[in-house]
Amino acid sequence: MLAKINEALRQGDNATALAAARAAVAAQPDNAAAQHLLGVSLQRVADVAGARAAFERAIALAPDQSSLHFSLASLDLAQGNHDAAMLGLIQALALDPNQLGAYVTLVHLAMARRDLAEAERNLRLAQRVNAEHPQVLVAEGYVTQARGNPDQALRCFTAAAQADPSLAAAQLALGMAFLARGTWPFAEQALSNALALDPSRAPNTLRALAEARRRQGKAEETLATLDELLALHPAEHAARGLRAEILTATGKGDVALADYLALLAERPDHAPTLRQAAGLLVQLDRIDEALALAEAALEKSPASDELWMLRLNLSGRVGEGAKALLDRWQDANPDSVACLELLADFHNTSGETALAEAYADRALAQNPLPHSSALIKIQAEMQRDPAQALARAEALLPHASSATPQRNLLGWSAMALDALGRYDEAGERWRAMVRHPGDNQLPPPRPVSADQAPDGSIAGTLVWSPVGVRAEFVLGEIQRQLGERVQLDRIGSTSAGDGFGLLRFVPGHPEAGSAERWQAALQAMGLDPATTVDWLPHLDGYTLAALRGAKVLALLTDPRDAFLNWIIHGSLQGYLPAPELGLAADWLAVGLEALADHRDAQPEATTLAFMDRDAGAASTAIERALGLEQPLPALFGNGARFPAGHWRQYRDAFGPEFARLTPVAVRLGYPLG
Repeated sequence: MLAKINEALRQGDNATALAAARAAVAAQPDNAAAQHLLGVSLQRVADVAGARAAFERAIALAPDQSSLHFSLASLDLAQGNHDAAMLGLIQALALDPNQLGAYVTLVHLAMARRDLAEAERNLRLAQRVNAEHPQVLVAEGYVTQARGNPDQALRCFTAAAQADPSLAAAQLALGMAFLARGTWPFAEQALSNALALDPSRAPNTLRALAEARRRQGKAEETLATLDELLALHPAEHAARGLRAEILTATGKGDVALADYLALLAERPDHAPTLRQAAGLLVQLDRIDEALALAEAALEKSPASDELWMLRLNLSGRVGEGAKALLDRWQDANPDSVACLELLADFHNTSGETALAEAYADRALAQNPLPHSSALIKIQAEMQRDPAQALARAEALLPHASSATPQRNLLGWSAMALDALGRYDEAGERWRAMVRHPGDNQLPPPRPVSADQAPDGSIAGTLVWSPVGVRAEFVLGEIQRQLGERVQLDRIGSTSAGDGFGLLRFVPGHPEAGSAERWQAALQAMGLDPATTVDWLPHLDGYTLAALRGAKVLALLTDPRDAFLNWIIHGSLQGYLPAPELGLAADWLAVGLEALADHRDAQPEATTLAFMDRDAGAASTAIERALGLEQPLPALFGNGARFPAGHWRQYRDAFGPEFARLTPVAVRLGYPLG
């Protein structure tokens, strides 16, 4: 009868084992072995109270059997009764110093307490009993792992699994080791083995298996594992969050939302969960629910900057003014640096510089490093005391950890040096600044020579303003007068279009610019190409040859000033100067040389408007070239630029670059020096 019980337990047939154990105890109630197997069978079916009663009855019948005390200690340990478990293990070893299971359990208990010395002591005792036993090998692996030798630990776990493939603990240890090494398929296999061998479906094993499957991109298998874990343990919040994340990623946001809302019901102010839930609600056009959740979160945690940022982002969806929310945020958390920074930015954008600086001061009083507030202070100090602005920028530079703040601070320190007349130092700073690329900038297109252009001609007017020429004001005024005849759609757009936009294609490419494509694009918009005024971001020999026949209007400044303004103040095109500024100067020179060649060849079709010279003459040239009926009110708006001729302050700092640009500057009518 007892053999039948043991065989059923080995096969995992708990129902048969329990029935046989009950029959054995009924037949022999004073048989300690039968009582013990009844306890094991009851423990397998989660009848803890029944198992305890059976183990205690077995001990009462045979108090000198070490294995009985060990089984009761294991039950205590499973229930979290560590003190009782320790007493049971000590008793088991007192009765049998060779009780291997007790030593192994003591190793694991010591490891749980992070008492490595005690774990090693008990491991040595276990190894004296049987160093090759699979359970001892597992314990050795954990101790070795704690010593910082994961490779040796893996060998121990592998040996244990090979010695006893049915040992769930060995498979679990092996799976966890593979998981730590990032060998996800091996981890998945070992963890699956562990679950197949362990009827308890332990949550830590299910969690690890879900992670191994997630790492392999097995969305459906991961979801199945998480579903099982949550069915057994509904309070597994991390698993619920992971399930929602995977559901969202697989396009099942409406299903994921239920998980997020369940998590928020228990913790309404958990910002990451709220962010996901609010995003899904917005996608489902349930913005009111998202707002309600955000307000509930703020009611619970009114000082949370993260929650206020989330609420502020939602405000844009419903057209709320930011200022009212920022005021609420400040009332709830007056010392919030994030809120003070946003208030400083808000007032700075609104032109309320005194208020902006006041809020920036308050933010910096809390933390001297916030980038936005520091820039507002530097800008204000530039007007009052450039030396103070320089000192602030210099102090902040070592703390700038990414390209954007480094670029900004280098630029402002150079501006301060320029204001102080320290031009050579400013030039070095700008060279350093250019090595940190700005956001949302494109590399300039490669110039192409005229001989590679396809045949064709157009009737229309092309307008070009080189990089570094602040032409946006005059272009806007031209469009105001001529309306839809003026095409400025290329500004800020990387669309392929007709091939003459911000991006260019090599000659022969299907999307390369040609007269035919230029005209077709305008005709598709219902425009007459002959009366169109088209702003081009890039000019080279290819462009002028491909669009031969057009009138050309160039809005110019001294090429050396244009170069200086390009690298410092940017360009309408958004083109990124090459970090090696000699290459940037050469690129600009090639475009200007193409213009000069065209002017020399077709002077009657070319108008050069020198915007940095006589403003009246430049305005007249533009008005005549385009047939404007009203005079231009001005040439430049409020865009940042240096005054005409400022390049001369940098003769030494940018000597090689200006040497490349000077010949074409002279060809276009500017002085040699």
